[in-house]
Amino acid sequence: MKLYRSDGSPFARKVRVVLAELGLPHEEDVENGLRPTSGELGPTLSIPVLEDGGVRLWESDLIIDYLLKTYPEAAARASGSPKLAPALARPDRYWHDMTVLATIHTCASSVVSLRLMANDGIGPENSDYMARQRDRIDRCLDWLETQVTDDGFAPGWFSIQDIAFICPMDFSEKRGMVAWRGRRKLDALFDRHRERPSLKATPVDARPPVKSRYVMRREPA
Repeated sequence: MKLYRSDGSPFARKVRVVLAELGLPHEEDVENGLRPTSGELGPTLSIPVLEDGGVRLWESDLIIDYLLKTYPEAAARASGSPKLAPALARPDRYWHDMTVLATIHTCASSVVSLRLMANDGIGPENSDYMARQRDRIDRCLDWLETQVTDDGFAPGWFSIQDIAFICPMDFSEKRGMVAWRGRRKLDALFDRHRERPSLKATPVDARPPVKSRYVMRREPA
């Protein structure tokens, strides 16, 4: 098994966290350019990409779904408290959980877009499109605060939604991008899992912050 990733991508980190939770041995190929350089990995020109035997997959949630369904025995023996959720969504809450996951993915995409475009001097202050990305993050976080419980997005589990939320928010804090804090339950979720081994084993490398730091319009409570 081989994972193509970058040092900072929160989408690749989601997969790395799940691989660590499952204890699945794999190689990693670090691709720090905007496009994968190790051969023709896929039409999206993005990472993560997973190769497992004759299977090649891209898009983080698809990869995680594959890992959980292909290696259920690894999920069953995974340690940690709470345990890693065995699926992307709970059967009795499937559409709700998938909607939460899709919202987190949209929020994360906007966070990454703000960071990448800031490198070129483009941000909410000079681009209507980037202002929309900032507003989208704010709206997504407000909605997610109404969906998360004091025990995470899926009480009793370390859910894929929990992982999907933590990774881009940690990316944002380490890269000095979006001041997202100020929502009690989301803050608590992030802080509760800070010392979890799978997260500590897959850190985001810190880099000098960009010149602009985008603060959400909603003031912290």
